Amino acid sequence: MSEIEKLSAYFNVPIAEFFDQPRNNEKFKQMYFYILRFFRDGIPKTKLAKLLYLADFSNFYDYLTPMSGVRYVRREYGPAADIFFKLTDDLYDKGEINIKPLDYALMIHFTIMEQEDGLLSESEKELLDKICAFWQDRRTSEIVNFTHEQKTWKMCRNGEYIPYSLIIQEDPDYVYAPDI
Repeated sequence: MSEIEKLSAYFNVPIAEFFDQPRNNEKFKQMYFYILRFFRDGIPKTKLAKLLYLADFSNFYDYLTPMSGVRYVRREYGPAADIFFKLTDDLYDKGEINIKPLDYALMIHFTIMEQEDGLLSESEKELLDKICAFWQDRRTSEIVNFTHEQKTWKMCRNGEYIPYSLIIQEDPDYVYAPDI
């Protein structure tokens, strides 16, 4: 155990992550760009973070495996992937996305139309399309409020990683959208 603690400290990675399911950061990036293509005119940064969360957790709900396997953290404005902010900064620095500050949000636009999505299966793309279509014309505050009502967010404390398995306890009608 002391060796694991040393590795955890050295790599600045929580011990639980050593035993967690595999993650695919490249697939997460493909999900990120897939959603950006759906929202051609741009998407608020917070809304993008929530759509990625809903896609990963909805896929886990249906198939007991997330799309990307990245870890999500409970934050004040709802769940966000642990790599979301760093990836966004890196993509901005490389010129692959633009971020335009508005009065109410930071809007993300992609600058490179063609992005790989070969790691996404057709069923994953369909799920992403379905989630994006549902939330497309809704305000960011609505998706934030929705994620705050989910058991995954309620059962964790700020800063904690959210276990994918918590979504299984959710009512099927509230996995990626409120019951309408």
